[in-house]
Amino acid sequence: MRAFEFYNPVKVVFGNGVVSDIAKHLEGMYKRYLLVSTRSARKTGVYEQVKKELIKAGGEVFEIEAVPTNPKMENVYEGVDKARKSRADCVVALGGGSVMDCSKIIAMSAKTGTDSRDYVWGNADENTDSLPTVMIPTIAATGTELNNTAVVVDGEKKEKSWCYTAYPVFCFIDPEVTTTLPGRLTVWGAMDILSHTFEYYMNGCMESEFQLRLSEGIILAVMSAAEKLAENPGDLTAAGELLWASAMTWGTGLTKIGRGDAEMSCHNMEERFSGYFDTHHGGGLGVITPRWMNFVCRKRPDIFARFAKNVMGVTEEDDEKAAVLGVQRYMEWLGKIGAPKVYRDLNQEKDFGERELDVVVEKIWKVCAGQVGKLVPLSKEDIRSILYQGNNDL
Repeated sequence: MRAFEFYNPVKVVFGNGVVSDIAKHLEGMYKRYLLVSTRSARKTGVYEQVKKELIKAGGEVFEIEAVPTNPKMENVYEGVDKARKSRADCVVALGGGSVMDCSKIIAMSAKTGTDSRDYVWGNADENTDSLPTVMIPTIAATGTELNNTAVVVDGEKKEKSWCYTAYPVFCFIDPEVTTTLPGRLTVWGAMDILSHTFEYYMNGCMESEFQLRLSEGIILAVMSAAEKLAENPGDLTAAGELLWASAMTWGTGLTKIGRGDAEMSCHNMEERFSGYFDTHHGGGLGVITPRWMNFVCRKRPDIFARFAKNVMGVTEEDDEKAAVLGVQRYMEWLGKIGAPKVYRDLNQEKDFGERELDVVVEKIWKVCAGQVGKLVPLSKEDIRSILYQGNNDL
């Protein structure tokens, strides 16, 4: 295992119904809350429940318009303006990764006065000065509820980028909040968790058996929970497993400890893809990740043979054959849980033709400065080939 430093200061409150305990934990801490959320959260009633808890904790609640999937800079600016005018002293995020990321950037700019764009695209220094934030995830996906990063979209350029933020202060993880999600969103969220886990599991570093086994355990747990939720969306045990897997992977970053740099090919490709097409990030990973795996598995059969044998149950002794079989079994499993097969499954109305995909390829190449792929470096033509395959069934 390589040398590392580990730090995560977020207080986690986990369990069924913990949203009803928010007031108990926040009582007297803050006076003015900015509540950031989604339309779907308001429809389920959890929004009003959280709002009542914040008032019960002794605070006044201010609101902004619902944040969409792939939050834009205008959503951030609206939140910063409302936070300043209301003199908010805490930002509460109720939603998925989009809401939580947006909230973390709002909290920084509201406190420091720095233009949010400078944090994401400009020259602002890495910042930890921020209004306190409280995260309440409504989907198991990114794990941003426990980390110090955020992603946002430049709507005019159709480009995503990210920045460091302050860590949240509290995170309330309540499985009951997630069981009203449409089934496809639960699956798409699982795609995000798996992709983040693969990024360190498949980065080529074989130095720590403990860390490799940890990643394999998370992958197997996510697969099991996703299957159970596909059959029974109300399975609170499975919902909790999925939420905690999300928190452990990209949230706390446990899977990256001692593992070196991540294999970020899939996220680098998908963030440019969803930034351009305005599609769901997890859903996009569900299409792109297996194409990447299929493309690189023969080039690094040692890595994929281990995945095949320890995760997918392949018994073939030859590494190259095992690697291919493992990826095939994984793709079959994706079909079993109803993962998106092609780009059209993300949005039936958009044009995902080669001309549009070529624009995405150029954005990937530019943002990554021509350096895409750690396990297997990808050329521009490799990226184009992988993305083109997303229009055809595997």
